[in-house]
Amino acid sequence: MTNIKWRFPASNHGERKGISSGDTEAFKKSPFQAFAREVLQNSIDARASDEEPTIVEFMEFDINTIDIPGIDELKDSIRRCVEFWKHKPEYVLEYNGMLEVLNQPVIRCLRVSDYNTTGLIGVDSTNQVNNKFLALTKGTGVSEKTGSMAGGSKGVGKNAVFLMSSLRTAFYSTNANQDINGIVGSYKGAIGVAELVSGYVDDVDCENRDYTQGTGYLSKDDLNNALSEILVLDKTQRDRNLESGTDIYILGFISSDEWEKEVINSILDSFMSTIVRGDLEVTINGNEISKRTVRDIVYDENIIFKNQKANIISQYRLLTDGDNVHVYDIDTEYGSCQLYVLPYPKSEDALATHKCSMIRHPLMKIKDEPLGSSFRVSAMCIIGEGTLGEALRAIENPQHIDWEPKRIKDKLQRKEMETILRDIKEQIKQRVIECLQIGDNNPLDPNGAGDFLPDTDLGDGKTDSNGNQTPAELVSVSKIKENVTIEKNTRIKNDDGSGLEPDIGEVDEKQDGLVQHPVGENENNGQGRHPGTEESGEKDGDNVIFKRAKLSGVRYKVISTDKNNGKIKVVFIAPIDHVNCYLNIAMLDDMNNSTSINIISMKCNGADVNGTDPLEFGPFTIKTNQKIVLDVVTEAKGYFGSEVKVICK
Repeated sequence: MTNIKWRFPASNHGERKGISSGDTEAFKKSPFQAFAREVLQNSIDARASDEEPTIVEFMEFDINTIDIPGIDELKDSIRRCVEFWKHKPEYVLEYNGMLEVLNQPVIRCLRVSDYNTTGLIGVDSTNQVNNKFLALTKGTGVSEKTGSMAGGSKGVGKNAVFLMSSLRTAFYSTNANQDINGIVGSYKGAIGVAELVSGYVDDVDCENRDYTQGTGYLSKDDLNNALSEILVLDKTQRDRNLESGTDIYILGFISSDEWEKEVINSILDSFMSTIVRGDLEVTINGNEISKRTVRDIVYDENIIFKNQKANIISQYRLLTDGDNVHVYDIDTEYGSCQLYVLPYPKSEDALATHKCSMIRHPLMKIKDEPLGSSFRVSAMCIIGEGTLGEALRAIENPQHIDWEPKRIKDKLQRKEMETILRDIKEQIKQRVIECLQIGDNNPLDPNGAGDFLPDTDLGDGKTDSNGNQTPAELVSVSKIKENVTIEKNTRIKNDDGSGLEPDIGEVDEKQDGLVQHPVGENENNGQGRHPGTEESGEKDGDNVIFKRAKLSGVRYKVISTDKNNGKIKVVFIAPIDHVNCYLNIAMLDDMNNSTSINIISMKCNGADVNGTDPLEFGPFTIKTNQKIVLDVVTEAKGYFGSEVKVICK
């Protein structure tokens, strides 16, 4: 005998559940994007046949409040939540708002339906083994995805659904095409889930009144088992009895003017590869996103957000613009993956993302890996099925937007995975540089890349599969820095980036070595001294006069010739003659903050330079229009962004 109603299990005076739940907090930053991403990856993971695409449908609809299953019990439960938390104004405000929604005659809802999927296997059983239905509707941190490469695997993504509901309530209805033992058939069922805060279990007024766990279920019995039939709340949808798959009904849908755009942008960013390859089709309120329509959507400025334009167009072109895309293999100890690189001409600079989209099977984007603003390219790395993908999936965070080796408990395994990730990043950057340097048998120079690439002999190279010559050690690219007039002391920076120094007068560039003495005092605070009329050359006296040289407009080529041993080649054309020059190299972080690195040894045009200061190594001599090649050994290992200064004393 069944008794369909809402049930909220008691906590037996245990844990009290509040508004801020860790399961939902992770998705609050971008709720619509997280919602679309989580729902779609669940549907893709449940794909029934590789012969047909997974189809997902988002559709808004209205429902008469009286037609909501168990509406009276739901209202009472929310009212008791208000009573339990009456000492918390924010709880009272939110849950009284829920009661106002439920007292309206019509409530806005959102239906998410998928087709060509298996449905929620296990809906007919209480056995937990391989029970996807229980994992989705009753599990916390539980996942029963089929296959080691399933897109979702942490069991918390389903909570993004409840952020879309002003009532924190959803109904799940499914027609599974097999049971948990793999026996083919039609297994139907439904359940309601309300993720509320703790509330009193009843209206009995007593001192030790028990309260609920917070989560409640619309179920058929006191064991909270699923209903045994399909639940239909949207009368316009396809007949679920005829097709396997799942319907999710979100009660009290929190809509917005641009929710459709946000979902579309999220879908294209996260699943572009799946859509372009014809494995996924999505409709949003009747508008189709598929292999047939995606090109028009990608270039529609009324749909694509400005801050997503370059990213989305680049992903589409990387997958479709075969003539201009360069493909490389990235090899690791765990297997290989494919890298796609698309260089952009200067006329399309705005479309270059300067990043590599990291895509993991089943073709879901995990993150963007920065390449550096000097690379006028967009890239995509696709990690297919296999050991590498499985290892990366295991260290993804709950939102599936990053790989975090720290999740590995074993120190040796963690270090191994950190090494693999670092190696992948280095190989990606090397291949991008190779693409910019060699291209398709024609030299490419996007964004002035030629200023960084070596025109000196770097040793024996190798020949790739296309017959192109590659250098033995690929270069590390640094951002071009326009030189400013440099003072003697460059370790302390002034507001304009030059070194601080006591008043040394102004350089008269027409006369070598003559400087004007600053004399007098400021008339007002903060103003410079009045320039004097007396002049002197470089001579002994009571006050030390320093000479400074302008090196503005110099461009440095910074080349990593041996990343493992900290060897760097710095190449530039000298703009002046000077005998006392010193080299400073600084490492740049992601925020362009610089930290000087120690120089161990250096050669200038093949001649040894004897230096005592590792941060300002020298002296060496430069001559006007002479090509200066500095072979430097530093303490810094690997590739890094760098800033070079030549200091003339």
